[in-house]
Amino acid sequence: MNQAKDQDSQRLQLANHLKLTEDLWQKLYYVKWNPKSFAMLARLAQEMLKSAQILGDDRLINLTAQLEHHVKICITAGTPPHEAERQRLTALLDALRYLLATDHAVGAAEDLRTRPLLAPQPEIFLIAPDEKPYLVAKLEDSAYRVRKINSLAEAEQRLRERIPGAAIVDVDFPEGPEAAVGLITTLREQIRLRMPILFLAERNDMAARLDAVQAGSAAYFNKPYDSDEVLGVLRELLLPQTAQGYYRVLIVNDRPAEAWEIAGALEEQGITPLVVIQPLQVLREIHQFRPDLLIIDLDIKEISGSELARVIAQHREFDILPMILLCFPADTAHYLITLDAPGASLLAKPAPISYLCWEVRQRLYRARATRVKLNLLTENDSVSGLFNRQRFLTLLERAIETLGLRTQSLALVFVMMDNLRAIRDSAGVATADEVVGQAASRLRQLLTYEQQAARFSDAIFAVLVPNLLGEPLLRLIRRIRDTLETGFYKVGEHALLLRTSIGVATATDRGQDPLLLIQRADSACGLAREVKGERLYVQQDPNAAKHDHEASSRARMLQQVEEIIEHERLWLLFQPIASMRGDANERYEALLRLRDSEGQEIVPGSVFGVVYNHQLGQTLDRWVIDHALEILRQRRQTTTLFIKILPITMQDRTFSGWLRERLEQTGVEAQHLVFAVAEATAERSLRDMFAFLGGIKLLGCGFCLDRFGRGTDSLGLLKNLGADYVKLDMYFVNNLAKDTKKQAQLRILVEGLETLGAATVVGGVEEVKTMPILWSLGVDLIQGFFLQRPYREMSYDFSGAAF
Repeated sequence: MNQAKDQDSQRLQLANHLKLTEDLWQKLYYVKWNPKSFAMLARLAQEMLKSAQILGDDRLINLTAQLEHHVKICITAGTPPHEAERQRLTALLDALRYLLATDHAVGAAEDLRTRPLLAPQPEIFLIAPDEKPYLVAKLEDSAYRVRKINSLAEAEQRLRERIPGAAIVDVDFPEGPEAAVGLITTLREQIRLRMPILFLAERNDMAARLDAVQAGSAAYFNKPYDSDEVLGVLRELLLPQTAQGYYRVLIVNDRPAEAWEIAGALEEQGITPLVVIQPLQVLREIHQFRPDLLIIDLDIKEISGSELARVIAQHREFDILPMILLCFPADTAHYLITLDAPGASLLAKPAPISYLCWEVRQRLYRARATRVKLNLLTENDSVSGLFNRQRFLTLLERAIETLGLRTQSLALVFVMMDNLRAIRDSAGVATADEVVGQAASRLRQLLTYEQQAARFSDAIFAVLVPNLLGEPLLRLIRRIRDTLETGFYKVGEHALLLRTSIGVATATDRGQDPLLLIQRADSACGLAREVKGERLYVQQDPNAAKHDHEASSRARMLQQVEEIIEHERLWLLFQPIASMRGDANERYEALLRLRDSEGQEIVPGSVFGVVYNHQLGQTLDRWVIDHALEILRQRRQTTTLFIKILPITMQDRTFSGWLRERLEQTGVEAQHLVFAVAEATAERSLRDMFAFLGGIKLLGCGFCLDRFGRGTDSLGLLKNLGADYVKLDMYFVNNLAKDTKKQAQLRILVEGLETLGAATVVGGVEEVKTMPILWSLGVDLIQGFFLQRPYREMSYDFSGAAF
């Protein structure tokens, strides 16, 4: 329980650091570059990396390490990052936020300050007497978390427990529409229910609509309703939640005290302000800051405020920028007659700060909603309703930038409508456009929220498909083809069929050129038209082909290991570990060897590299331990065996119980077993490492930290783990006799190990001239071909060895 709380605490700390980092990054990006602030960004990135390492989540560690590395590169350059570097930093932060937002471990322990960042798509309560699967699917495809509630009693209970982002209420319950509307009215009075509520109803008369407004409805839809329309209105209503911390307001006022008072009030509302004291700089600041709204005091000395407002309104980039203009009451009539600034509203000074903030919020919301609608018009194809080519190219660039972060692969799917020209020639342009619209509607219903579609050209739909390769991708492509080609397209008197060819290009590397990916998808589409039968063609990039080859090789290796275990084509070899200090105790390392069906020995590393995190790895480890215990039982000597453990065994919570039973059955003392774990593995999975250590230490087994000395803080890790033995990385013994610098490194390391009470083992000793150096440096134990090659028998003479 405490461990779960610690994890929640660390995850919350990481989330808070992420919010601070994003806030600082937005100020650096949009407001002003500052080297000291960028250094603070680097410190925040370091703290995030530490929190991720403590959590032990490899995905978080990977992303935070990339973030820290990239920030360091920017600091080293000594100049503000270029646009490509800015985009990379933004993509890393976006990927971290996405990972935290989709991690189910983030729940009740979330701090309110982090909720807007951790829940970019709020939870929606769908309160309806029936299931409404199509509407639920639409909401879930848009990444909303949907709770379906089928009774008014449950609705009351859930709404009293917590307030969702929004609620969609179908008022036509068996109890009657009055009961559903009355419930919402009661809850608004009793628990101050403040959230967007959308009503669905059979009735469409004025009285029903008035009842809904009095109950607090934000939108009203008469049945049968359009699910896409409901979704669009919901997105607009949720903008204040999903866009929190993103609004920016530029304040133009040459009196600093007044300007900063307004700025402080807006910051308390979660809005990012920027104050401009010198009005002549306003165009430059608008261009850099990209505000959502302007607050201009018309009573400025350097220039006429009304003329300044007109200059801004006449600028083509800023002509739709909303403005709130402040003036003295005596000047109000003058400005109402003379001022020509479209999109502006006029307030008399001194306006109460609370009212000014309210006006700002209202204008921001309306402006953002308007911009969303304008974007739909400018970014979407009018015939199909899908994205247009220009918007799709932007999405493609962003998707490639996130490869390796939020997404591991990207498929670009081109769907060619082969007979669209023939339909246009025979039935006319209007009929062909209607077919395109119906085909787009079918396509849209197939795709998830992350799978973006566009009308790329007259007869081609383009789809971005993240994180699907191989057979799952082929299944999706076949579904697209079958959905578009099955059934008639009915347009007036016409009943038409559509024929398609589909080409796919895949990418797994963010270095992929977007235009080259488009060329490959277009080429694949052409090849698909030539393929008889399915008319599908997938053209993989070299990296994806390599990935598929590796996956195939891994599958073959796993199958081979299964056969080896089944037919018992595996055995143990033993290599001595001897003391350089006169200790005659017998120590060996147990080494697993395997043979294929043709009798050829398999390189062990190739096997362990595949099964290290697979159930077969655990089977192999247990086989080694079983046979090692049997050999120790038969020898009845004080022999100690070192056994390397794979990560899958370290993660096995049943291991210590199984080992206890085997020790009792064989009568072998636990102290004769020493389990070795690589330093890098221990460092990556500290939580599993501590659990594993607790189990074997309780039994009395020894522990060896293998391949030691090359980590970021090797001695610090050893202090935490308390190993009995430390086996140094092979780096230290390679060419040791000729490398004085390496000898000095080894001396310092061995002295540190002595103070921590760990015996030092050096492996890979192959030549006699290394021996006196190791002895002089204080090394305790050695292993390698100089002593003996691995043999099936334990035949080394420890009593006769003298160094």
